[in-house]
Amino acid sequence: MSPSPPPPSSCRVCKSEVRAGDLTCAHCGAPRPARAEFSGEGYEWRTAATWIGSPLIHVAFGLDAEGRPRVARGVIAIGQRARGAVAIGIVATGFVAIGFVAIGLFSLGIVAVAALAALGINAIAPWAVGVVALGYWAGGLAPLGWHLLFTRG
Repeated sequence: MSPSPPPPSSCRVCKSEVRAGDLTCAHCGAPRPARAEFSGEGYEWRTAATWIGSPLIHVAFGLDAEGRPRVARGVIAIGQRARGAVAIGIVATGFVAIGFVAIGLFSLGIVAVAALAALGINAIAPWAVGVVALGYWAGGLAPLGWHLLFTRG
């Protein structure tokens, strides 16, 4: 028994019928026309409640309709790229940033750069802890700083 092909869907730009495997709409030329918001283009959700014009929670992954990466912006931002008071993502910037690359006042990540405290594999901050740590107070396997918190050995 062979799998049946996916049913056609409508183009999100011109609403004409497009086969699921087509890369462009035959009618209007829109890129990735038949993919729904949740089937590879990405996902976005935000709370209706806001604080100083930003949503309390904003979650964003994938690409928008124009093919650009979605950026989560909110008090709590979660996504591949996140900017907020508390930012969690691959690249995170905010007051508290958690991610592979984290930049903030307090940062946790593979590469963590912070204005006050950083914890990560590579940490740069006044108070830094990591495998490689650079800061006024530094601790880790290879710390470099005025005051060493701890080191290997």
